Amino acid sequence: MTENTNQIHSPAPIEPEPIKKGPPDSPRWGWATKLVVGLLLIAGLLALIIRFDEYFKLVITAFIISFLLHPLCRLLNKRLKISWRVASAIVYFLIAGLTIWLITSAGSTIITQAQNLFKSLTQNVDGLTNFLESWSNRIIAIGPFNFTLPYLDTDVISQTITDYLQPAATQAGKLVGLVGGFLFNLIITYMVSFFITSETNGSQKRLFNINIKGYEKDFRRLGMEISKIFNAFIRGEFTVVAIAIIVYVIFLGVLGLPYFLVLAIIAGLGRFIPYIGAWIGWIGFIIGALLQDPTPYGLTKLMYVVLVVSIAMVIDMVLDHVLTPKLMGDTLEVHPAAIMISALIGGQIFGLLGIILAAPTFATLKLLMGYATKKLFDQDPWEGMAYYRKPKEPALLVALRKLGKRIRAWLKQPLGKFSGWLKKTTAPLNTRIKQMAAKVREQADKRTKQKPKLKKSND
Repeated sequence: MTENTNQIHSPAPIEPEPIKKGPPDSPRWGWATKLVVGLLLIAGLLALIIRFDEYFKLVITAFIISFLLHPLCRLLNKRLKISWRVASAIVYFLIAGLTIWLITSAGSTIITQAQNLFKSLTQNVDGLTNFLESWSNRIIAIGPFNFTLPYLDTDVISQTITDYLQPAATQAGKLVGLVGGFLFNLIITYMVSFFITSETNGSQKRLFNINIKGYEKDFRRLGMEISKIFNAFIRGEFTVVAIAIIVYVIFLGVLGLPYFLVLAIIAGLGRFIPYIGAWIGWIGFIIGALLQDPTPYGLTKLMYVVLVVSIAMVIDMVLDHVLTPKLMGDTLEVHPAAIMISALIGGQIFGLLGIILAAPTFATLKLLMGYATKKLFDQDPWEGMAYYRKPKEPALLVALRKLGKRIRAWLKQPLGKFSGWLKKTTAPLNTRIKQMAAKVREQADKRTKQKPKLKKSND
């Protein structure tokens, strides 16, 4: 009976009721609401950028510095097997030390050269115009052909140069104050960049990381393309500009061009603007060559100018057709004229930062516009994407390549003989060094073996 009563009164297991999926508590927005809210958010963001443009420039510059130094931090983190924050601190400390050394050693020289350049230009306007006047409307005979150079109104040129240089010359004395403010902003920006880099913990997050159900592959591809764009246009352009400045400094210094350091920096930074930047550098070199008196190597003024500009054009040609294609990789193809216009617009809005970011910004907008346009017409957004194509090499560069191959072929045999003679000559020294290293290792091994015995005897 007890068993039956227990069986009768035992509660039956309660099964959970199925959860009914009802409509969400928060109603969904319609397309009109989404459009209005999206436009308001974009307008608010633009208003904040315009209102606080100085802080916006600071933050963007800090992200650029972090983006440039991230590979060095990652390399140090992997090679030395130290924490990411320690690696970031070491890299930023070394870069800061190098920057301070450059500013203390070359900063005063750059300021002095800039001031002297403006003073020389204002004082030698007549000399420049007289040189131009001597070649104005002049007939040049090359064999049976005669060429008449165009007429130049030197009075208008002289007045224009004076109008532009006089304000610059008066402001040149204020460069010390401007440099002081620039250095203060640079220190703040550098500190912000360090905090950004150190807090990432070495994770390689994509620049474009949005996850929407059904669009994972599209946004993954967009992130990959934008990462390639910024790698090419930021790291690549900064690398080209740095190499160009170093090459220009060496080249102009060897040719004895006055104010070569300032002119090299101007020409290097001008590479951010296609076409116009190259002309800015060449015009600066021409002015520097005209100001040089007397001309070195016994050259005439005209021959000296031609020599300086010709070598500069060859350097630019090598940078554009040899170095730049290697750094651009398989990024999106962007027309140089579009980059030039974007740089001019960006320079008007954000100054130097706008010029630097003009190319990657335009390439990113082109990618997004192409994606949106093809999605509107139900097409494959990745079909027919044009990537960077190496420009056709000029005849001079092709000739230089052939000449280089011939020189290497001609030097191959004598260099082989020289390397063989060098190996034979240094062979006794190499064996002696190896023997000494082996003895040092043997002594170290003996010491390590004797340490445990000494410990046991002490015990």
